[in-house]
Amino acid sequence: MSNTYTFTPINLLSNSLGIVVAVDFTVTVSDGTNSFIINGHTALNAPPATPVPYAQLTQAEVVSWIEALVGTQMQEQADAELAAYIKRTPTTNGIPW
Repeated sequence: MSNTYTFTPINLLSNSLGIVVAVDFTVTVSDGTNSFIINGHTALNAPPATPVPYAQLTQAEVVSWIEALVGTQMQEQADAELAAYIKRTPTTNGIPW
């Protein structure tokens, strides 16, 4: 089974013109049994000629920006973090006597 990823914007940073210039976000990776959340931040490319007004932005649109800019890198990092988490997770519980 392959991992699934959920990108969630948690903060938008905008300039004095109301144009979003950077995004703070989380990435949740899941293998169907285990999951792990990592934080990320990315600056955005120059705004298009006619940027979407801040009040009209949607979560889906911002997620598409994140995925386009750093999606692959963040998925690779999330995979590594999840693998390390699983490796550290105890497989036994209790006391030895």
